[in-house]
Amino acid sequence: MKKLILLLALVATVAMTRGQATEKSPDQRAKHITKMLQKRLNLTADQATQVNAIYLTQATKVDSLKANRSPDKKLNHLTMKTILLTTHERMIAILNDSQKQQYTDWENSVKERQKAKKDTIGARP
Repeated sequence: MKKLILLLALVATVAMTRGQATEKSPDQRAKHITKMLQKRLNLTADQATQVNAIYLTQATKVDSLKANRSPDKKLNHLTMKTILLTTHERMIAILNDSQKQQYTDWENSVKERQKAKKDTIGARP
């Protein structure tokens, strides 16, 4: 009986460990998004460097916000929204017209996926 309990505890521990995603550094996240956007938007080398800097700034600010959350949830939400809006504005400033449309379409698809995921999670019994 003890062996069975220990085995179940071990299985549960392994399952929980696998379920936890390792958090990437701001630099890793910025590089990942830059690489993806470089392919999607056909960025020049100069644009890719600027995009990396923009997303590195965003990732750093988001990490700082998560580490120093205010008890006021509305303030946290407003701060996050401001960070994302600043990123959007900086991105739009460096893209050409075609890239701007593709970037806006990509942002909208990301928002839709997040909403669908949120709705799915909220629908669980």
